[in-house]
Amino acid sequence: MPRIFFDKEKILKASDISHKKEIRKNFPKIFFDPEHFEAYEKIFSDVDIIDVHTHIGHDKDGHTLDEQNFVKKMRQAKINRAIVFPLNEPLRHNFTKSNERVFRFHKQYPDRIIPFFRLKPKSKWEKEYGRRIAQGFKGIKLHPRSQKFGIASHPAMRVYERAQDDGLPILIHTGFGIENVATDIKKVVKTFPKLKLILGHSAFVDLENTAKSVGKRENVLFDTSTVGIFDLLKLITTVDYRKIVFGSDVPYYDFDVALEMLVDTAIICNKNPNHIRAILGGNLSKWFK
Repeated sequence: MPRIFFDKEKILKASDISHKKEIRKNFPKIFFDPEHFEAYEKIFSDVDIIDVHTHIGHDKDGHTLDEQNFVKKMRQAKINRAIVFPLNEPLRHNFTKSNERVFRFHKQYPDRIIPFFRLKPKSKWEKEYGRRIAQGFKGIKLHPRSQKFGIASHPAMRVYERAQDDGLPILIHTGFGIENVATDIKKVVKTFPKLKLILGHSAFVDLENTAKSVGKRENVLFDTSTVGIFDLLKLITTVDYRKIVFGSDVPYYDFDVALEMLVDTAIICNKNPNHIRAILGGNLSKWFK
């Protein structure tokens, strides 16, 4: 799919036909429709955009993003707040240094950065967990593929139990490289019914079955990070909009690309501005007031 472009500031100023023609000329795109201007204006004139899925640091695969560029890109895309956690750093410790970096980032921008810490369930993670709780971290990021554990494995279940007891949300990778997603997530949710669970990448590898299994669960959210256009269409038309939250997966994706593709797809799927504002931030803000 070609990259989608629109400028929210220009859209909000598009009150006359001539300006709309200028934008249409300067920002052509596959989904561009001048009829969307009214929807754009209603969406972006009063919205709190929260990105649920972002990273900083240096990943083993070579992806990297530092704090200065993160904030610069965040401001350019008009993102109000972001949940931030470490990349899969090429280190042997239990993300101690990486989590500390996220904490310093949060302290620098306390109103914009929501800190999540990362753990290895198959390690001795209790000390690291306690340290981050004391610092005021707001949630946990788990990655079954990178840290080589099963979603419903015993080591992971121990982390879920502790998080449920402490009221901490967990964002778990349910994208590429994961099998038995629907079955395992259903087991987790059944075992820990009060656990707040965010499905990273909306379990697109098994979206239909996952939506049937846990799509109506109160404490389960589907994040849109790096979800392809056809899976995004399926997600928005299958799952209640109140269960969907915006995510970019920066630096693997771009704030603007992720935001613009989500908004245009939601409009195409006949979601109204109130629904879209909820997806962009309202649904998640209930967990992070």
